[in-house]
Amino acid sequence: MKYTHIVFDVDGTLIDSEKVVLKSLQKTIEEEGINKSLDDLKFALGIPGKDALSILGIEDLEGAEEKWNENLLKYSDEITLFEGIKQVIQELKCKNVSLGIITSKTRKEYETDFLKFGINSYFDLVICADDTRKHKPDKEPMEKYIEITKANKEETIYIGDSIYDMQCSKDACVDFALALWGANDTEKIKATYKLKYPKNILDIIMKSDENKMEWLDWAIELQHLAQVGLAYSKDPYDIERFKMVRHISAEMISSKTELNFDKVNDLFCNETGFQTPKLDTRAAIFKYNKILLVKEISTDTWALPGGWVDVDQSIYSNTVKEVKEEAGLDVIPSKLIAIQDRNKHNIPRYAYGVCKVFMLCKVLGGEFKENIETCDSGFFSLNELPELDMAKNTEEQIKMCFLAEKDPNWQTIFD
Repeated sequence: MKYTHIVFDVDGTLIDSEKVVLKSLQKTIEEEGINKSLDDLKFALGIPGKDALSILGIEDLEGAEEKWNENLLKYSDEITLFEGIKQVIQELKCKNVSLGIITSKTRKEYETDFLKFGINSYFDLVICADDTRKHKPDKEPMEKYIEITKANKEETIYIGDSIYDMQCSKDACVDFALALWGANDTEKIKATYKLKYPKNILDIIMKSDENKMEWLDWAIELQHLAQVGLAYSKDPYDIERFKMVRHISAEMISSKTELNFDKVNDLFCNETGFQTPKLDTRAAIFKYNKILLVKEISTDTWALPGGWVDVDQSIYSNTVKEVKEEAGLDVIPSKLIAIQDRNKHNIPRYAYGVCKVFMLCKVLGGEFKENIETCDSGFFSLNELPELDMAKNTEEQIKMCFLAEKDPNWQTIFD
C-alpha cells in the first residue's frame, strides 16, 4: 500500500456543484450592483467565499456571504455526487485507507451541501475553512490534517480539481492527484497523477509491482488463445498446435507452483468452448452486528457460506442453496453487495477467471448441522475474526459486508 491517507476536496471533486456555486454567486453580486458572467466568476471555485467576495470588491462581506448561502439553498437540489464517487469511497474504506476532507467551505456550508449524500461517516477527519486561520492555496489546512492524524506525508495524497488544491498540497510536501472529472484549465495544473474517472483512484493506492506475476498472465493468455482455437478451428493440424499451446501453458503453471502437471491439466485444460469466468456466490448474514462464518472441513479455516454456481441455478437460488447446505439456514438474499474479479482480491491467484458475488441475506429460520463440507458455524465481530480461507474471502471482503449492512444506501461495488 503506497498511500494510507487519501484526502479529498469537496466541490468539483466529490460533488458536482460548479454551476450552483457560480449561479448563486452571480445572483448575489447582481443584488450588489455587480454584473459578471459565469466564466468571469470561475476564479471563486476552490477558495473561501469571503475571499471571493473581497476580490469582487464587496464591502459587507458578512452580509454578502449570508445572501450567497441563501441563494445557494435555492439551487441546492441541483448539486449531485459525481458518478462513481460513492462506490470508490466504499472500496477505499474496505481497504482500511484513512479518508479525509479539506474544503474551502465553512462548516455550515459543508453540512448544508454535503451531509445529505450520506457518506460523511466514511471520512475520519473533515477540515473546513473555519478550522484554520489560513486557507487554500495556503498549506495550513493540509498541515493541520497531518498534525491531527499523525499521517506520514509520503503516504498521503490530496485529490482536488483546482490550482488552489495543487498549491496547498505542493507546499505541504504531499502528493497531488487532479480530478479531471471536475477540473478546469487542466494544462496549467501539475499533478503526480491526473485521474480521468473516480475509479482511477483505486489504481494509485497500490504499488504497481506488488504481487506482479507476469508468468501467470502469460500462461492464462496462452490457455485462453488455445481454448478459443480448439473451440472454433476445423483444421486438424491447427487443432494439434492449439493442444500443444495449452499443454505448454499447463507446464508453465506446474513449474512455478506446487501443483503437479496432472493436477494443473485437470484444473486448467479440461474446459471446452469459449472460455468465460466461473461464478461464485457468498452470503453475508448478520446477527447482533456479527457476521456468520462456517468452518470448512477440508481446510480447517472459516468462510462466508457459498460456492460455485451450478448450471441449473441463478445467483439468487444458488446463494439460498449454498447457505442451506453449509449453514443449515433458510435465507432470502436482499441486497447485492459486490461483484468482484477474484484474482484482484484473493490469494492464491487462479489460472482462470472467477466472478465473486456477495449477497446480503435475511434469515427465515433453520439451524446448523454438520455436513460433508462444514463442521461448525458461528457469528463473529469484525475485530474477532477466526482464521479465514483467503482463497474464498479476505478480511477486506468481510469488512465490505459489514459496511454494506450498516449503510441503507449502499451502492454495489463492481470491478
